[in-house]
Amino acid sequence: MIVHNPCATFDNPFLQVPRSSSINTVNSLSYIINFFKEKRIQMKSWLMMMVVMGVVFHANAQTPSDSLVRYYHPNGRVSSEGRLVDGRPEGYWKSYYETGVLRSEGGRSGSLLDSTWRFYGPNGALESEIEYVADKREGPLRRYDSTGVLLSEELYSKDLREGMARYFHPNGQLHKEVPFKAGKEEGRGTEYAPDGRIVALLQYGAGLLRRRDEINRVDRMGLKQGPWKEFHPNGKIKWEGTFVDDQREGLFKEYDPLGNLKELVKYDAGQVDAGAQEKLTVEIKRTFHPNGKVASLGSYSKSGRKEGLFKDFAPDGSISGARIYAGDRLVSEGLVNTVGALEGPWKEYYATGEKRAEGSYKEGKRDGPWNFYHRSGAVEQKGTYAAGLPQGQWTWYYEGGGRHREENYRRGKEDGASVEYDPEGNVLTQGEYIDGNKEGPWTYHVGDHREEGAYKDGLKDGLWRFTYHDGTKNFVGTFVNGEPQGKHRWYWPNGELKLEGKYAAGLEQGDFVHYNEEGFPVLTIKYKDGVEMRIDGVKVPPPFVPGGGDQ
Repeated sequence: MIVHNPCATFDNPFLQVPRSSSINTVNSLSYIINFFKEKRIQMKSWLMMMVVMGVVFHANAQTPSDSLVRYYHPNGRVSSEGRLVDGRPEGYWKSYYETGVLRSEGGRSGSLLDSTWRFYGPNGALESEIEYVADKREGPLRRYDSTGVLLSEELYSKDLREGMARYFHPNGQLHKEVPFKAGKEEGRGTEYAPDGRIVALLQYGAGLLRRRDEINRVDRMGLKQGPWKEFHPNGKIKWEGTFVDDQREGLFKEYDPLGNLKELVKYDAGQVDAGAQEKLTVEIKRTFHPNGKVASLGSYSKSGRKEGLFKDFAPDGSISGARIYAGDRLVSEGLVNTVGALEGPWKEYYATGEKRAEGSYKEGKRDGPWNFYHRSGAVEQKGTYAAGLPQGQWTWYYEGGGRHREENYRRGKEDGASVEYDPEGNVLTQGEYIDGNKEGPWTYHVGDHREEGAYKDGLKDGLWRFTYHDGTKNFVGTFVNGEPQGKHRWYWPNGELKLEGKYAAGLEQGDFVHYNEEGFPVLTIKYKDGVEMRIDGVKVPPPFVPGGGDQ
């Protein structure tokens, strides 16, 4: 087994010769042999040692065992520098790229890394920093992008990840929290959207993602869809319920910080459904102009709250305006025609009163240009409707003003180029739609990796490759009509194989082997037609079928 050595991230001074070498030949040979034995280097590296050893002997000179030394790249630039004590590195050391740019820096004790170490990219920007104690990582490992933005923070204890690891979006918002125990994912994690929303609850076990529950999702139009949950600061659930097209539907539950149920409310299309009794007590109220003509007309609930459509009339009896309420809250306002359908300019509002959208209706359907807004008043998205369906180019914006997404529509379906950006303007997702289906090459930047492949009629088709941001493989596999087919392989960030298995007609077949970061197999699951048959050779009991007896 090759033990990972952080020293390998920069040029090793013991495998280089200074321009004017003064290393004692016998001591050098002894130290190199001991160094390779200590680090458990494989045979191919012993061969490299012999070559280097020959170069050292060729120098045929002697150096003090306690001195400041400097080593060089073939181009003459300094590769590393520091102090040797008894022939071993001690104290503060630096290494450099062949360009002269600082590559790493930190302290050593008895040749072992033993202080805060910092590692830099070829452009000189800080890439990562971590504390080492006797050559083992200890405390937070922080990684940064080329602009200095924090990408991740992982906690280490005795060279193993321990506790909650945090990964961040390019805008600095928390992206994912993943719990670790003894170097493996274990426990409950959380995934966040760039705007801070919790979008998934994750459950890990033995280093694997066991369950993923998606919540708090919005569709391409920015409307809430599906289950939503909000949590108290202590992590306890605050409320939960389901949305359909941004409207509450069904039961909504509210809890106190201790987890006790406080309130249970049923909704129907966004309106509180208080039962038949409430519906029977709805009261229609009118106000009048001095000439006796109706000035306004609308309905009130038993509790006296405005509910539904309110119409305003001019003194001559013509409709002058309309308002829609929900629980005494103004939802939208504009005009209606003689049959009560929305007509002309309309405005919509958030529950807190800020303008949410504005545009026009024609015979009850959105028509023409529409703008949607963040609560701050900044434009969130804009585009055009035709007979209630999106048409032409639509653009979404971050609250800070930068583009979020651009898409094209034809008769309500995506058609043409689609591009999504991060807050800094970098492309996150890019591809093309034809009649509402993804078609041709698509690329995605998802968390710590990039995905690329092709679609046919909206389904993944052909070879798909995922790569980490440094270019290292993350995944390779083939899809046919959206189903995985053939050998699929996943990889750790260090390049070691993480998981491999074979699919047939979209179902797992045969052995799926899981590996640790050192490349050793840790778990084997045998499948037949997508069903687990054996785990590490132990037969898996068949699923229980009610009324079916023993299987």
